[in-house]
Amino acid sequence: MESKMNKKIFFRTLFDWCIVIVLSVVCYFDIQPAIHMNTNPEKLYQQGYVYKAENSDDVLAIKVLNIDPNPIERKNNTYYLVKHEYGVTAMKVVIKVSVNKLLEAKEVLAPQENPLESSDFYLHVQVLPEIRRRKKSSDIVIISKEFKDIIQERFNQSDLSKGGATVDTTHLLDLMDDRGGAHFLVGPVLVGLVALFFFINTIRRIFYLRRQFKLFNTLFPDYANQPERLVKDADYGDHSLRMLVHQDVLVLYGSEFQVVSVKSIDQIKLFRTQRKGHFRYKAKLFFHSGSSLQLDINRDVIEAQYSFFKYLTTLAPIEIVDEWEQNFE
Repeated sequence: MESKMNKKIFFRTLFDWCIVIVLSVVCYFDIQPAIHMNTNPEKLYQQGYVYKAENSDDVLAIKVLNIDPNPIERKNNTYYLVKHEYGVTAMKVVIKVSVNKLLEAKEVLAPQENPLESSDFYLHVQVLPEIRRRKKSSDIVIISKEFKDIIQERFNQSDLSKGGATVDTTHLLDLMDDRGGAHFLVGPVLVGLVALFFFINTIRRIFYLRRQFKLFNTLFPDYANQPERLVKDADYGDHSLRMLVHQDVLVLYGSEFQVVSVKSIDQIKLFRTQRKGHFRYKAKLFFHSGSSLQLDINRDVIEAQYSFFKYLTTLAPIEIVDEWEQNFE
């Protein structure tokens, strides 16, 4: 922050806007699975969102060429081997409506290598990796060695192995059709609400700053166009604190911009908090109106800050509650 006083709203709200933008971008990417879940799987496939035997957090599409009618039952879950354009993969099935349609279609078609290829069966799927990596806890093994052997054995016994096809035992597919996509909206909605909160808060802050600038112009019309001149002309001020007093008016011109009558201050409480072995110094100004203002104090300037607050007590009957324990007197 510059030592000169300025009335630039953009720089004072830049961090807030960065938060809004970052959250909006996160929300955009988080909502993609929900959008893809509500897109026709054939259209999704044509748009290039296709499972290609690679990890992905998105909802993708597959074109089913064949399916093994014999399910694999494991740990209360049901899996079917499905053949698609990028190999054969075991697919977890919770609701069997779509799978039953595939099985019924296969029954009426003549036996061939890819009986469902001309039927244009497309499905929504999510990819389950072999191991789910977690940063703060142990990794979760989704496909164990035993499960891989079961998948491989079933594949060898099925008609899906004809024509040189291979089975992928490093991924599973989770069939999303017939289950709905409401759960995909939970994360994006929460992030979106946080982004909206920061956006509204930033707009409110902009209006507050404008009111403070207007008040400054009213109280100091001679400095309205060149507020930095007041830093030199002030009755009392300190560049390191980004504070000054002029004509019994306190002006804060750091990351915030506030104009306060010194006589409106009832009490100043100096306190500190401890975090990770370090003290953080703070000050809280209580006003006769019942409102308050909390300030974070840089440890390097606490003595200058204390002197500034002591000066305020010479202008108005302000009580200082000192919990800094620095013995500046």
